[in-house]
Amino acid sequence: MIIGRDLTRIYGMGAVKVRALNGVSVKIQKGDFVGIMGPSGSGKSTLLHMFGLLDRPTSGTILIDGVDAGTLDERARTQFRLRRLGYVFQDYALVPELTAKENVYLPSMARGMTAQECTLACSEILTLFGLGNRIHHLPGEMSGGEQQRVAIARALVNRPTLLLADEPCANLDSQNSKIILDLFQRLNRDLHQTIVMVSHEEWHKKYFDRIISMKDGVIEEEVNRSEGGELTPSP
Repeated sequence: MIIGRDLTRIYGMGAVKVRALNGVSVKIQKGDFVGIMGPSGSGKSTLLHMFGLLDRPTSGTILIDGVDAGTLDERARTQFRLRRLGYVFQDYALVPELTAKENVYLPSMARGMTAQECTLACSEILTLFGLGNRIHHLPGEMSGGEQQRVAIARALVNRPTLLLADEPCANLDSQNSKIILDLFQRLNRDLHQTIVMVSHEEWHKKYFDRIISMKDGVIEEEVNRSEGGELTPSP
């Protein structure tokens, strides 16, 4: 599903060059629930941005569903993100003047769905996420956990092949974090949604089927969950 080959990303800061990724190669299979973990500055968010076509590698290639992302111009990248990718940010990134339904409505409208189709899709997914009674509420009228569920609904309303989440629990307490992670796990197991999530919380590991640990721009270790539930190093 995703194949990254020898990815590097170098940022220029005056005379100083920062190497955020240093030759990373990775494969993500359809239906995986992958956690990317590591300390600040390890390159985990940079790698996620590459998968989400929010940034371009300095060198290396990324294939998503067989499409070489490097061959896409900006318009094609935008359409690819809209139709195939869903993104969840740690700060929710909701439009404060819009209701829950209207925030979820935006990606569907951008895809050219009719108003009736958008309304139906938004109502269905918000109800699925336990927000049927919050559809007409503004973000400021909802808790952080509710806002993040709206953001996840928005990311999934177009039924993306890949859901990318950049520390989606960073601004939530442990109770709301568990609600979000339980939701992700249910989406992965029941709907076979492919999810790649960045996290630095150790207790999140129990949710992931595979963990990619990063340090200083390289993959330090990969582990997979066995049928018995244990995490074991990849061969």
